Amino acid sequence: MTDHPRRTENPHGVSKSTERWDAKILHDAVREAKRTSPDSFLTTVEDVKEKPLDYWIDEMRSSTWAVAERKGNVVGVAAAKRPDPDIDTEDQATARYIESVWIVPYLRGHGLGQRLVRYLLEAEYRKNQHVRHFLLWVFTTNSTAIGLYEHMGFIRTPEQNEGVRTEIKYRLDFDSIVHAAVRSAVNDAARRQDKHQYEVTYRILGEKDSA
Repeated sequence: MTDHPRRTENPHGVSKSTERWDAKILHDAVREAKRTSPDSFLTTVEDVKEKPLDYWIDEMRSSTWAVAERKGNVVGVAAAKRPDPDIDTEDQATARYIESVWIVPYLRGHGLGQRLVRYLLEAEYRKNQHVRHFLLWVFTTNSTAIGLYEHMGFIRTPEQNEGVRTEIKYRLDFDSIVHAAVRSAVNDAARRQDKHQYEVTYRILGEKDSA
């Protein structure tokens, strides 16, 4: 769930006003995630407040940010990012890191986290069909997140980071079978059900017609 920004130009052709609006939405969503779930992140609310709007615009340009929204409010967020060449060994063309996964506390326990992450995986694969591996770091103390990722098919690797809190690394190889399973989980019927039952919709920030 750690977050490492990667900078690039805007590839999506959205207007500057839309991009800035979505950047503000992203800022508020990440701030709320770290306020309500401080034990799930390395950085804090104060770290988020210090970042200018241009930082969040760069985040949307360099990474894929999926959000779940309900009644005009973000109730879930997750990001897919290229490996950082300074610290990661994976190929930027074929691997993505899943980071900053969060669902608002009052909607947890309904499977929305799993569906949001699957929506993100499918969106990232649509953007780049060379992607073959999704990876993530999670704290050993975050049993809920570990259960979510293992249920989705992520496999624990031998790698771990030792620090104030220990992180372990998980990996999902995105072959044709996994891709088919993800597509079935994010199809129109599943989204309609979430909209009907929970009033929740999904979209990619900073992109046109991503819902």
